[in-house]
Amino acid sequence: MSSSPESSVKITKPFSSDTDQEKKELLQDADLYKDKLELQWSDLKKDATEYGKQALVIGGVLATTFLVMNAVLPKSKKDKEKSEEPIIPAQKSKIPKKKTQFAVGQAVQSLAWTLAVGWARQKLKHLIADERKTE
Repeated sequence: MSSSPESSVKITKPFSSDTDQEKKELLQDADLYKDKLELQWSDLKKDATEYGKQALVIGGVLATTFLVMNAVLPKSKKDKEKSEEPIIPAQKSKIPKKKTQFAVGQAVQSLAWTLAVGWARQKLKHLIADERKTE
């Protein structure tokens, strides 16, 4: 119970009257810490730049996939109904649609999705592999 309380300030050397020498030492210590902080800051900037580039690549792959899929795939029924002009009932002709046309369209759509997702997966796989090589 009679242990001395620990001080947060530790005196490493006795007080001296040479303040110019102490000032030089403090400036050297300050420069040392400044250099260490600058080194850490440059490392942080380098890491942020690297991760930012990777995020841009992934975002570009996703955006490109989205745009390609919107260009290739047919519009939904709601969009088609909005974009169609009203047809006068006298001009309507009843032409039966063939099931093969639908099957071909679905096959093309399925193939497009498969290719796009496979391409995006390969890009992401190469990006991850490159990341592991640099570490």
